[in-house]
Amino acid sequence: MSPLASSNAQPLPLPPSEPEVSEVAIATAFNSNVQITDICSRQLPDSGERPEHTLDEQQITAVKPGGVKTELGKSPTQFQENDILLIYPQDFSNHSSLDLHVNPGKLKDALRRHIHDILDDRYESFQIENEPTWDEEQSLADSILTRLPAALYEFLNKDWSGRDWFVPEEYQALAKFHFAFIFFSKDDILDYKMCEEEGWEYPTYGYAKCSEFKKFLIKECLPLRKGWSEDEVQYIEEWLNCELKHSQKYPDRDRLKRYVDYCHYGPLKADCVSICDRSYRVHENRAAYNRIKNLESQVEKLS
Repeated sequence: MSPLASSNAQPLPLPPSEPEVSEVAIATAFNSNVQITDICSRQLPDSGERPEHTLDEQQITAVKPGGVKTELGKSPTQFQENDILLIYPQDFSNHSSLDLHVNPGKLKDALRRHIHDILDDRYESFQIENEPTWDEEQSLADSILTRLPAALYEFLNKDWSGRDWFVPEEYQALAKFHFAFIFFSKDDILDYKMCEEEGWEYPTYGYAKCSEFKKFLIKECLPLRKGWSEDEVQYIEEWLNCELKHSQKYPDRDRLKRYVDYCHYGPLKADCVSICDRSYRVHENRAAYNRIKNLESQVEKLS
């Protein structure tokens, strides 16, 4: 993600903290000055297309335009304000969103088909002697699916009752596993294994992303690459790259790491994250988010 751009909005003058200043005054000032969108052409809409999901009692509170104090959903003891969330930006049908358009059951079932395509290509090019059977392909698929991380296995097998839209908080297990296979090479795995055996810290240089993201990927995603054979790595990459490229309408499945991104939980829930037009890049409007937090603090002092 490129460095955050500064907001074009005029700085919002905070109200004095004397008791006679009302919450209405704060809300009015906020509503008339704050501009959430900045360099990006479209802000994420509060669309009815988003999947409904039950919110936990633990919430973060923010002041929304119009002066209404709203409760913004927070997953129970899982995400904190500065936590990183991996995201799949998408921009199609005039709808920009960080939601993932996927059917978990169909995604799971598609693995065997991708294994078939790879093995069939090998058979046609005389790399293997025997044409693969359906049972052999399904056995390979089952072997991979049963060894997936527990959270991802649950996501793929849960009864979502026909849902095919998921917010970032819901698809993190899938994103972490997928990112582990598109951001790291075989050499990365060998280096990581050596560092782990020697008790060294894995170096964070050598990636285009900023250092905070690198550290997150190394800590949360890189370990998920361990334990898979070269064939299984190829099956998994082909499967997830192709299916998620199709789901999000990305132009090229081999360039997915240029389209996927990350953001922080606080700005995401405060609607201060947007997608830049035609680039799939994510912009966090920190200036707007900081004003929301400052206003929230003022309201709390007066309440």
